[in-house]
Formats: sequence, C-alpha cells, structure tokens
Amino acid sequence: MKGRYFCLTMVVRVNQIEVAPGVNLGEDERRENTYENFVRYRQAVARAIPEAKITIAFSHEALKDQSENFVAIRNKAKEYHERYGDDVTYLLGAYFCGVYSPRKEICTHVDEALELLQVFMGKGYLPLAIVGGFVPAKVMEHVASKGIRTIQGVIFSQYSIDNQDGDGSPCYPYYPSKEHFCKPAQSEQDKIDIVTLDGWTVDFVNATYPGVSSEGYNSRMGCGPIETIRPFGKEQGLQIMLASAAQMLEESYQLNGGFGYATAIWELCLVHKNGYHHMGVCEEAIEEFLVKLKGRFSNVQVVPFGTVGEIFRETHKTNSFDYRFCHRGIGVGGSDENVQIEWFMNRLFRLGLRTDLQTGERRVIDFTNYTKRAQEPPDCDYKKGVVCRNWSLLGDVNQKGVRPQDKPLKVEELTAEQKALIRKAENEYGFKVL
Repeated sequence: MKGRYFCLTMVVRVNQIEVAPGVNLGEDERRENTYENFVRYRQAVARAIPEAKITIAFSHEALKDQSENFVAIRNKAKEYHERYGDDVTYLLGAYFCGVYSPRKEICTHVDEALELLQVFMGKGYLPLAIVGGFVPAKVMEHVASKGIRTIQGVIFSQYSIDNQDGDGSPCYPYYPSKEHFCKPAQSEQDKIDIVTLDGWTVDFVNATYPGVSSEGYNSRMGCGPIETIRPFGKEQGLQIMLASAAQMLEESYQLNGGFGYATAIWELCLVHKNGYHHMGVCEEAIEEFLVKLKGRFSNVQVVPFGTVGEIFRETHKTNSFDYRFCHRGIGVGGSDENVQIEWFMNRLFRLGLRTDLQTGERRVIDFTNYTKRAQEPPDCDYKKGVVCRNWSLLGDVNQKGVRPQDKPLKVEELTAEQKALIRKAENEYGFKVL
C-alpha cells in the first residue's frame, strides 16, 4: 500500500443517538441537521480540496424522514455523489448497535437501510462502505454478504467514554475474525471478507487514558472537533487535529512503507453555531483544517472509506499486514511531550511500548495476543433491558491500565510465551523489539 489518505465522513441524522429505528436516547437535532447546513458543510470541503471525495452517512431516521428538509438533503447527497464521487451510505445504530439490539435485528436494519438508499440513489445502488462505529462480527458477515467490502467497524482505543467500549483492535485496515470484530482473522476459514477501518484517528499518547481523566483529558483527542475545538478553541484545536493526522501521514509514514491513513467523522449537527451541542464549530473550521492538511501534505487524498478498503484488498488477500507507529506527545492535554508511544500491529498481536524520554525508561503498556480465542458479548436487547457496553478485546496487558494486570512491564518481564510470539513476528516482518 502506498500514498497518504484522509477519510472525512459527514453524518446526517434526525436524533442524536438513534440506537435502533425509532429509538432515540439523545436530543432532537432537526434544527442542526438542515439542508442549508448540509450545503455549507460540503461546499467548505470543495473550496478547500476541490477533488475531495467524502463519505456521507445517513442515520435510519434520516433515510426515512419525509419532511421537506430531509428529502432535500437526500436529493442533494445524490447530486454530490454524481458531482464529486461521494459515497452515500448508512450510519448503523448511532455507532453502538451491538449494545442495544440483537445481531439478527441489526442485520434487518442493514437490509432496510440499503433499500431506503435505493429509493433516492437509484435502483441497484450499493455504497462502498457502511459506517458503524463498533460492529459485531456476525453483522460484518451480513454486510459482506450484500457485496459491500469495507466497513468502518472499530474505534481504536475507545474505553469508558460515550456509549460503548471497544478497545483492542488495530488502527489500520484488516480482515476481521468471525470470533470478534476487534480481532484480525487468523486463517481463511476464520476470515470475514470485509476490510475493517478505524473511524477516529486519535493522539496515541493521550489515548492511553480511559475515558476522561481526572485532569479533564479526553482520550478521544485527535482529528475530531468535539475533543479539540470545543475544549481548546479553533486555533489550537486545529493544530491538535493536524498533529494527530501527522502521526499517520508523517511520523509513521515511512515505517509503513509509504502508506498513511487518518480519519475523522464530523456530524453535520456540529456546524450549527448555536445548536444543542454548543460547539462553536462552523464550516470555516472544516475548510481551514483541510487547507492546512493539504498544505502540509500536498499528495494527501481525501477519499471515502471504501477507497482505502479497496487499496488494502488489492495489496493483501490475507492479514499479511505489518503496521508500526512511533509518536512523541505534543504537550497538549494528556499528550505529554516527554512520552513516546510505539505500536507494533500484525495478525499475531498488537504491542504497545511507552518510553519516558526524560529517564529513558521503556515499558510494555499493551500486549493483545490475537492468536488466542476471543468472544463477543451475547446479544443485547434494549426492549428487554439487556444492555452491555463493554465489547473490548482486552489482552494480556491493555494500554488503558484499568485492570491490576495492566501494570506496565519491562520488556524482559514478558512471559516466555509472549516473547516467543514476538520473536515469530520479528522473524516474519523484520522488526526488532526483544
């Protein structure tokens, strides 16, 4: 895989957290999700990078609502698809479908949404990818059976924030296992034939916090505006966003053979200055960020998720990937400038190392062994009061440090079994840790 790619997604919804068709846990957002704001948002992207192609993801209610406003938005989305090449698709379960609905019902929701998309996009229309936040493996299998080969199905490092926990996955593309959506498939029999992508690029140092720390550090700080522009203001917020993208497009670009992928999902409701969310984000912020991104990385391509998925598929028929990252904190929020995080991610494991740059002390903060059996939670059903928010794949040691076993280790303190797996990967991929 070669090139620098940024995936920008616009989410259009009626309500804030539509966990299932007709079921909303959040606020009514009709005043924010307007045709006027939709046009302003997309025009800002076009001004910044005329050739940009984005993902436009509609919630279930936004696909169904027959008000003049949402009919106009959907028709305009089709126009943008034809004019720019945008991928018009479905936002599954407000990012948290598995927490609230049984897998079989979620698959039915996907089928209904694909039919609703064809109503305004045209008969036979199929999106390149579906946006889902965290998507159970069985649902990924169902999406793949429809001929869709990419899914935004994980949110790297999320734990103890929003409505679902889902830490444990790689942050770059992979084929998921039938056992657990966070786990890369270990064999052809175990493989789901769909490329899974992270939806939020975050600062690696800051992301080691679970949720929001006692100091107020939001672990999701990265390329999204909620954790950057809202707490830090537009000027510094955009600097944080650009630095987070640079983790992938600059700092770790050569480590990954000249490939870089960064991503952010900006809900349409956030551009309304005086809306419910009180974000103070307007289309100028989107435009300015993209101008800065293109100015720093002249060859960056803004593309839909499905494009990155196809690039991965062309290069990898199996999970033969070898991802490496190295990031020094930026000195803002929980991103301590005296800390360096290294990640090694492959089909066998993900290994996170934290180095104190003042003392030189290097510790293992994450070792997630993907060769071990994994299991997702059983079906949830909000109608029966059965809800489970923790869908993480927590390994032997996890970066969030929420369990006694997550105490950082010296590399030499790893078990013989862990060292043997690392040596196997060292021999296969050519890096050196031990």
